[in-house]
Amino acid sequence: MNGTFGVIEQLPFKPSKSEPIIKKMAEVKSSERYLPITDITRPFFERQKDQQVRQRTSIITAGGTYYDGDLVVCNSDGSWKPRGRVSADFGQLLRHLELRHIRFHDSRHSIATNMHELTGDFYTVGQCLGHSLKGVGIQLNISNNLDSVTAQYVDVRLERKRFVLETYHNAVFPSTAE
Repeated sequence: MNGTFGVIEQLPFKPSKSEPIIKKMAEVKSSERYLPITDITRPFFERQKDQQVRQRTSIITAGGTYYDGDLVVCNSDGSWKPRGRVSADFGQLLRHLELRHIRFHDSRHSIATNMHELTGDFYTVGQCLGHSLKGVGIQLNISNNLDSVTAQYVDVRLERKRFVLETYHNAVFPSTAE
């Protein structure tokens, strides 16, 4: 693992259930982005990769087919997991923890707010989440080319994204902070 991961494509909105491998992924709705894997999140990525290796070996040894779609989250046979399943699993987790229900996507809003409050870095938080400044500029009636204007002057480096993500992770998981 090289210390980064890319959000460069996503499942099509309604993939065919008969196709275990998606041959043509959809472009991400936001911008493509590469993010650092922080020390706190590294174990998740390593567990996912190790689990996929074990599942692949087990399925192939049993004479089955493993679909290697290079997905971070997938079914045990490597095929894509429907987005509704991810949301349902999140809902089950909330019920198990006796927390009130929110949509999986809504957690992004809380994360964005908390990251901004912790760092004051609106632009880098937006870059981490794949938000477009164009939409913000239009909503605020400032400009419809805020992205292109800002991109001329600001290049958010991986180190800055790492700082924002580590600050957030250390606030959420203080016992694991160094």
